[in-house]
Amino acid sequence: MKKKLSNDVLKKVMNELYYYLMKQGADSETAKDIVQDSVYKMMIHMDAVDPDKYRAWLFKVATNLYYDYCRKKNRAPSLMLDENLASNAELIEDVLITKENQQQIRKMLELLPTAYKQLLLLKYELDWSYQQIADYLEIKPNNVKTYLARARKKFKEIYQEENNEKK
Repeated sequence: MKKKLSNDVLKKVMNELYYYLMKQGADSETAKDIVQDSVYKMMIHMDAVDPDKYRAWLFKVATNLYYDYCRKKNRAPSLMLDENLASNAELIEDVLITKENQQQIRKMLELLPTAYKQLLLLKYELDWSYQQIADYLEIKPNNVKTYLARARKKFKEIYQEENNEKK
């Protein structure tokens, strides 16, 4: 017997998917459209989607739709900077330092190959487990560990290069 997908769980996954697409560089409206299209496709192909892997399936479909969108617009995926205002409780210096650090990290992510950027975002922004990433990428969990180690190493190299150039 197949387990049903509850509305609450689906809403949570849709929010994660929206957040992930925004991190990949989609603007808000594009991300919403892609999330909607992905869920629509899942509803159409509900019988073909393994209930234990619907999340990975949705992310895979959404990522492909986003890449298709980028190809149609003839532009590479790029990260958009978060323009949210800080709450009044935080000091302005802390906000500026945090924003500067976020911008620096996003700049470093842009310099990484797309596959490495994607792995790092899935692991550290969405807090996915190795198994979830493996299901999404259709590879073994041990390969995820290997690729993540390479992505972290490459990120560290780029970070060090960027910081040495500034000095």
